[in-house]
Amino acid sequence: MDGHVILRRTYRYRIYPTARQRLALEAQLRFACELYNAALEQRRDAWRSQRRALNYVTQCRELTDVRAAGLGPVQMNCTAMRDPLRRLDRAFAAFFRRVKARTKPGYPRFRASRRYDSLTWADGWAIVDGRLAVQGVGHVKANWHRPLPPSARVCTITIRRVAGRWNACFSLTLATTERVAPSARPAVGIDLGINHFAALSTGEQIAGPRAYRAALGRLRLVERRLARRRKGSHRRQKLGLLLARQQERIRNVRRDHAHQLSRRLVREFGMISTERLNIRALASGFLAREIRDQAWAAFLKVLEYKAEEAGTQLIKVSPKGTSQDCSSCGTRVPKGLSDRIHKCLSCHLVVDRDTNAARNILRLGLSLQASTWPRGRALPEKAYSISSMPLHLTLGMHPTTIDMTNRPFHVLKESK
Repeated sequence: MDGHVILRRTYRYRIYPTARQRLALEAQLRFACELYNAALEQRRDAWRSQRRALNYVTQCRELTDVRAAGLGPVQMNCTAMRDPLRRLDRAFAAFFRRVKARTKPGYPRFRASRRYDSLTWADGWAIVDGRLAVQGVGHVKANWHRPLPPSARVCTITIRRVAGRWNACFSLTLATTERVAPSARPAVGIDLGINHFAALSTGEQIAGPRAYRAALGRLRLVERRLARRRKGSHRRQKLGLLLARQQERIRNVRRDHAHQLSRRLVREFGMISTERLNIRALASGFLAREIRDQAWAAFLKVLEYKAEEAGTQLIKVSPKGTSQDCSSCGTRVPKGLSDRIHKCLSCHLVVDRDTNAARNILRLGLSLQASTWPRGRALPEKAYSISSMPLHLTLGMHPTTIDMTNRPFHVLKESK
């Protein structure tokens, strides 16, 4: 099906401001934090004294008087001044949404200047001679490790301060032609685990990054040194920055693993079936540290948008029973968390527990493929009968190439 799909993406680049440019950026961040806190206090006092609710438009009108009075850094862009007001408006919208949903409301709080680390420009920036020119800051050196797509439209640019380093994030929209997954690429099921990051239905087991476990020794050393420093001292600030960079390194390792693995999967497979997991609930149990270290949520998020770009179909299925059921005959084989091998007494299948679960996930994904097939495309031939077929016969096959005459007798009997 021909057509255009609008994709929203963020491209991040490392920038290297000079000492003067860094001071200018920090001055704009401090002023943006002051605007945020002043707007929050204004909204709070207006409601308490007059029962009057202020909104973004009302506070933007008062921002005109602030600029006319010459408050704030010199030549600070107007859209950058509006950004704190826009963030506060989103914070109140989220607060009222949580109140309506009867969850913990979380009233917006005042922000500390040392924790206000980003600012967004809708205009007042440009790329000049390979440098990022920002109004009120100057021409900043940037590491353009990949070019911006020529067909992209940049909506906003956000400059972030992360552990003493600076990044420029370009929020853009891409208009791409919708692509259809080639029928020659096989389908795969993915089971996320603890011992291994993921097990594929093909039998492959993928190791996880284990970034936190690898950095645990260094983190403990820095945290102990930090605890001995006097609060507010210069030496404590230096160790705090060192600790923040250790944490940033852990995030980078996890992000790199998620991007590389997801890119490989969407290139090799035409349909990917994964579990629909409640990761927040799982990360609150006794395996919380291990689950957070594997960074399942980041991987699934990256996999979803990369599959959309590559034209790969991504199907999420219920994880109920995928580890307990036999992938060959469907018999329920109860197992504890310590049982890592699946042994079926009915069909005598012996396979790794996670691989067995991945095959069940693939079978469920294939059974849902017809209901999630894009509109305007013909259903694959005989797709209706895939769900009743043993998975060990479907591995590596596309729905259009499955020979239904190879189904075992017990499956034919059950399907009648």
